[in-house]
Amino acid sequence: MLVQIEPKTNFEVEDLCFAPWLASLSEPARKGESIIEPLQAIVRSMGFSSFLYAVGTSKNLHHDERFYLWTTVPAEWIAEYDKNSYIEVDPRVSYGWSMWPTPLIWDKRIAANNPDVEAFLARAAKYGVGSGLAIYLRDAGNKIMFALNRRQRALSSKDRERIGAITPQVMYLGTVLHSVFMANVIAKGLPPMQEGSPLSPRELQCLHLAARGMVSPDIGHKLNITERTVNFHFSNIISKLGVLNRHEAIAMGVAHGLIQVDRRNTPLVPLHPSRIRDAQLKRWENLRKQRAPPPSEV
Repeated sequence: MLVQIEPKTNFEVEDLCFAPWLASLSEPARKGESIIEPLQAIVRSMGFSSFLYAVGTSKNLHHDERFYLWTTVPAEWIAEYDKNSYIEVDPRVSYGWSMWPTPLIWDKRIAANNPDVEAFLARAAKYGVGSGLAIYLRDAGNKIMFALNRRQRALSSKDRERIGAITPQVMYLGTVLHSVFMANVIAKGLPPMQEGSPLSPRELQCLHLAARGMVSPDIGHKLNITERTVNFHFSNIISKLGVLNRHEAIAMGVAHGLIQVDRRNTPLVPLHPSRIRDAQLKRWENLRKQRAPPPSEV
């Protein structure tokens, strides 16, 4: 499942030059404490009930893209979102994959009579995500979405005007949070918190097809999803398995019986012995066991 990670701030607050209306974040940030409570209070003062910050890191020489999440939406919704691969129908995400997306003010009308999107929005509304504002940032290849959520499913014209009026503030807030996250999580090389979590059915499908030699465009065509969605699934697979790239994910999937392949006909990339990788495998197995549900009593 997707699991959020909250950055622990331990830097000089002056480095960020917080605007006065973000003063409530300064003291806990200076002390290295959680900023989630004052941040949630700021979100509510803007007329929203929860926030979500998500970042897909860019691919580099050391590892493929990885996915991180920081949010105050209910954990049950995050689990359902992950299990059902709602990333494939979330209109905020598909909109944000354009090169330079502008801020998106949305409500239930964004479904545009698409039954899959309508079903997704109905489920999201059950968890307080009925409408809202999403902004998108780009940073050296990293792709970021910062979303604020409301419970109401339909926005009036006045609601949209009010949200439009505070959009500059939200963009500033999103930039500040991105700076905090990059400095305290990404720059320090911290692994995503979903490491050790089970793969969703769609992620297992993607991993199985990759083990058969398919690349993202082929997998997307096979599963009737976009290439970008396939890449997102692999960023989550890589994050969950705690590996560096797609090849290592395939090797781990085969080694742990997550996927079954015909070794006679499937070309698997050989991996050289590595103590670091062995340690990663052991750590992932321990995390997987810790997060496995307890056996039910007969």
